[in-house]
Amino acid sequence: VCGCSAGGTYFGILPQFHKNFIGLQYYYRQFETQHTSIAEPKEFTSHETFKTIELRMRLNITRKLQLLTFLPFGLNKQTERNTTNTIEGLGDVTLIANYSLYNNGDSLLHLWKHNLQIGGGIKLPIGKYKQLNKDGVLNPNIQVGTGSTDFILHAIYTIRRKKVGCNTNMQYRLTSTNTNSYKFGDRVSLTSNVFYWANVLGFSVLPNIGMSYEYAAKDKHQKILLPNSRGQNIVATIGTDFYIKQFALALGYQHPMHQNSPIIKQKSRISTTLLINF
Repeated sequence: VCGCSAGGTYFGILPQFHKNFIGLQYYYRQFETQHTSIAEPKEFTSHETFKTIELRMRLNITRKLQLLTFLPFGLNKQTERNTTNTIEGLGDVTLIANYSLYNNGDSLLHLWKHNLQIGGGIKLPIGKYKQLNKDGVLNPNIQVGTGSTDFILHAIYTIRRKKVGCNTNMQYRLTSTNTNSYKFGDRVSLTSNVFYWANVLGFSVLPNIGMSYEYAAKDKHQKILLPNSRGQNIVATIGTDFYIKQFALALGYQHPMHQNSPIIKQKSRISTTLLINF
């Protein structure tokens, strides 16, 4: 349900469209899950923590075509009934191709600047997804990989007038079944942030605020739908990007505003991204 490894990749505002970059993103998430057991009449709660360090790269192939690579390293922890299980390792690599349908950001004739990108890609199952805890139990939701080859479709649209703009990121993830006969539900996300571009003491600052909608369909095990595995969230986002010469630093905070999940309670998330543009 709360699988970190099944989550989507958020591209961010990324205003320096014409540049290549390489860098790291740190992402921290927490969840609480209500469990029921046939052997126990009372419910019990588990606490999940997902820490991810992701290598990010972007390469401009042509003026309109970009290739992006995301390679995460995950440290996932689940605590329930005074027992803590920890799983760590490389996650699944994601490869994305972006194509710019329209971009008039360099034009002096237009007051409104538009940048529309569409793209798609694939998530390859190189991460571990069969790690067991000390009781020999396989938990697919805290694995660093999913074991499945997934396909991604997305679109990014940015509109700006002078120093004020809005960035919208839409993504759909089509999942497949792994060798454990487990299939995470397809995922949809929509994020929109309003930003302000300011120049301060020789560097650029980009404060932003917005909302994010996330939906996950039900998971399947051996082609059987798991009834408590779906969910949807509305999340408030706030952050600030800094641009100093070839360096970019992004700080982000996300707070759940509305949740609709049978057993999962999502807590606040934080992210930090450091990129070198070239």
